[in-house]
Amino acid sequence: MLTSRRIILAARLLFIFAATGMCVLMLGPFQGLEQAFGLNDKAAHAIAFYAVTVGLFLIAPSRRRDDLVIFVIAAALAAEGLQFFTGRSVSMGDFLAGAAGAAAAWLPGFVEQVRHAARRHPNLTLAQASAFSRRRRARPSTAPSSASASRIRRA
Repeated sequence: MLTSRRIILAARLLFIFAATGMCVLMLGPFQGLEQAFGLNDKAAHAIAFYAVTVGLFLIAPSRRRDDLVIFVIAAALAAEGLQFFTGRSVSMGDFLAGAAGAAAAWLPGFVEQVRHAARRHPNLTLAQASAFSRRRRARPSTAPSSASASRIRRA
């Protein structure tokens, strides 16, 4: 039976292979390979990091999208830094294209958050509206409650 847990597991396995392949292509001696697909270097970076970001959104449902996007943007910067050590060209444009791909994957979720806040709390700022979000509420404290404290005292 197809459950969300199995879909995520399959996506995680696929993500491992795809991310490994992406690292090999970006750091290996394959400069210019994207032209075989009719892409320039910047478009290839944008598409690759868009796909990585969407993949991370799928395989890490308990993580915040904002944090995942920051991770992907940091990975794009690290990839450009590592290309320096492999003898390939380092380009700020490639980094910006990767960051743009990650942002393009993140933007629809952000727009949906704004739309949700506008429907539920139209007169509040986004920060105030997010305080009402169930996902952003503070976790219960780890201190024992009064009921559990009284049980401990009786024992």
